[in-house]
Formats: sequence, structure tokens, C-alpha cells
Amino acid sequence: MRKQVVVPERHVSPTRVALVTLGLIPTGAAAGALAGVLGVTVWVGFVDGIRAALDPGLWAVAGLVGGALGAVLLPIAGFTVLRYVPLGRALVETVVGTAIGGALGAQFLGEGWLLGALAGFGIAAIRLRVLAKRARTAGLDGPGPAA
Repeated sequence: MRKQVVVPERHVSPTRVALVTLGLIPTGAAAGALAGVLGVTVWVGFVDGIRAALDPGLWAVAGLVGGALGAVLLPIAGFTVLRYVPLGRALVETVVGTAIGGALGAQFLGEGWLLGALAGFGIAAIRLRVLAKRARTAGLDGPGPAA
């Protein structure tokens, strides 16, 4: 027999939403900058060698673009598809997915590095969402509300 879980009605505090958003924006910017730098380093390292990949000017441009995108994408994803995913795991896996997607996009799509990076982020976010939903359905995310 399966135990029925009663979920209490949720109250959303506007102050808490604002504070979380204000925390996610700089966190997303830092994660996006890191993803941009990693992606360009991997791609340029394979194409032109490691010496060319360690160019600070290249890192600055990739970090600025990645930071701007991350500042927008992380809060949106955090309040939607990544709502039940631990923040650390969400950051690590989306940074890696974005970096790999950007490097593959630059290699195989030419000017499509942005499309590759967005696809990598999206695939990582959807994968995390599926895993979190599966864990919640199986009751693996901890004890439920007290009955």
C-alpha cells in the first residue's frame, strides 16, 4: 500500500523571491563567465594549441559573454526547471554542459558557438530536472511533511 503525501498550501514571500533572485544573478554571472572561459579554452586548445588557449584577452571576451548570459539564464532556470535541484549540483552540471556545448558548437557549427552553449545548458538543465523529478517521485528527497 502506498502512503499518500499531503502537500501543504505554499505561500510565496515576495521578499524571499527578490532575495533569491538577487543572489542568483551574480551567481549566474560568475558561473556563466566560468563556462565561457572553459568552453573557449577547450575549443581553442584543441584547434590552436594550449598556448593560444591561455590568452587572457580571449578569456575576457568569453567571460563577459558567458557572464551576461549566465546572469539571465540561471535565475530563469532556477525558478523553473531547476527548482528542486540543489544549487551546487545545478551550477556544476550546467557550467560543464554549457562549456562542452559551446566548444562543440564552435567546432561543428562554426559561428554557432552560442547555439551550442545554449543547447549544452538546456540539455544539462533538462537532465537535472528529470533526475530531480524521478527522485521526488520515488520519495528519495528526504522525509515528507509531518502528518
